[in-house]
Amino acid sequence: MKNKQTILIVDDVSENVDLLVELLKDHDLVTALEGKTALEIVQEEDIDLILLDIMMPQMDGIEVCKRIKENPKTVHIPIIFITAKNKQDDIQIGFNKGAVDYITKPFNPNELLARVDTHLKLRAYEKDLEKRVTQELKKNMQKEQMIHQQSKQAALGELLIHIAHQWKQPLASLNSINLLHRTKLKNEIEITKEEEIQNLEKSDTLIKFMADSVDTFKDFYEPSTRKEDFSLTDSVNRVLTISDATLHYENVKIILHSHEKEGTYGNSNELTQIIFSIINNARDIFKHRVIQNPELLITVENKKITISDNAGGVDEDIIEDIFSPYISSTDGNGIGLYIAKEIIEKNGGIIYVKNEPKGAKFIVEFLTWLP
Repeated sequence: MKNKQTILIVDDVSENVDLLVELLKDHDLVTALEGKTALEIVQEEDIDLILLDIMMPQMDGIEVCKRIKENPKTVHIPIIFITAKNKQDDIQIGFNKGAVDYITKPFNPNELLARVDTHLKLRAYEKDLEKRVTQELKKNMQKEQMIHQQSKQAALGELLIHIAHQWKQPLASLNSINLLHRTKLKNEIEITKEEEIQNLEKSDTLIKFMADSVDTFKDFYEPSTRKEDFSLTDSVNRVLTISDATLHYENVKIILHSHEKEGTYGNSNELTQIIFSIINNARDIFKHRVIQNPELLITVENKKITISDNAGGVDEDIIEDIFSPYISSTDGNGIGLYIAKEIIEKNGGIIYVKNEPKGAKFIVEFLTWLP
């Protein structure tokens, strides 16, 4: 890191350059006698301030200033015009092209030093701010990556829970078939060919059900960016099919009303993630508050889904931040609703929540979900 700030002096008269070099000798200085050279220098060097003459042959200072301000890499470098042109129109042109100050020749050395010092300090503050902003953006990016990684881990955990509940009954049935078969063999009880075929067919059916459920879960979590016309009601039913065994195991009653009469254009896979997050959030609340007779009322209208529970509502001290990461009414990580908000807003929709007498109502609306 350099200890001194760097000033570029641009003037076609070498005597003027020498004078400025002597006045500013305490700074790191770079000089140029023409505009073309100055443009090459700002591309290669880390320049903090430019002292630029206007009247130069081939390329005047106004054109140099214009090109510097048009380049994203150099646009932030402050430029002070130092020139014998002192008409108001000339000064205005200089400011219009992006100069931060205008000093006329002959100049007062103390005035020049004061102005240079002021703009170097401002540039230092600006660069420090740029550095801080870059650091914060990097931190936020790392935080977002961590949140999404945790979201994937949470989704995997939910996947395993639902598979376990889906497989519980067929595994029990397979175990019964095997136990009966083993018992008959041990007790030398004759097993007919028809019984063998029947047991094999039952086993095949159960195994196929389990294999199909794995494919269903795999498709559910498969990333997709495809957009198309789809039914919100079908998407809700898809989520309920995945969650059915778990909701039944946890005694959650589902009431679904659909008044949908037209499709919605968007990514149906992403919508299912939103619905899934809201339902999982409700399940967590039901268990955390030990709600008797838990119930979810899902209403589907054109481009709108509402999901209401009877868990008592969102705590008032967090309701404004419920869609922020790590905010939760339970011991959960609070990531699911945050990801749901990200998904819907990315696609031009909104998600919000309000408390009702029995519990919370989550509303998902597709406002401008466009191709």
